[in-house]
Amino acid sequence: MTSTARSRLLAGLIDLAIVLVWALVVAGVAALLISSGPSRGLGPLALHLIGIAVVVLPSTVGLTVFEAGRYEATPGKLKYGLRVRRDPSGERISWGRSLARNLLKLGLPWTLGHLAVISVGSSLGVDAVIGVLASAAVPVAYVVSLLIGDGRTIYDRLAGTMVISTEPGRRFA
Repeated sequence: MTSTARSRLLAGLIDLAIVLVWALVVAGVAALLISSGPSRGLGPLALHLIGIAVVVLPSTVGLTVFEAGRYEATPGKLKYGLRVRRDPSGERISWGRSLARNLLKLGLPWTLGHLAVISVGSSLGVDAVIGVLASAAVPVAYVVSLLIGDGRTIYDRLAGTMVISTEPGRRFA
């Protein structure tokens, strides 16, 4: 049985909240390091690249481990009884497929957001406007693709995955 858009959105909000808590922890540590002096000479691009390395990559790998692991679900998906499977066979997804899915789902929009911040910070020209529009367009396209058609997102289609429903709280599909 395929999942509902509502359950996927709610599960995604839980997962996003976990990622944002991690980002806040990293930001707190970064603020302490910046104020103490060792990273004062770093420019905005270097700081954003470090942010991607310590927030986006670990978050993406974490989601990958959850989805390709024993329970086939992130914490949010587990709460709502959702599992990620291969489309159309319904088999478990591989680590590589899960990584591709999560790079598209989290890594791409977050990195575009970082680039938009850098563009706006350095100038308010055309590149800044394009950066902001692109960083907003990708997540909007993902949500729209979830709400129309068969409910598979763009990143699910590109990764060859689908999200199925099981009983909420059930550990195994």
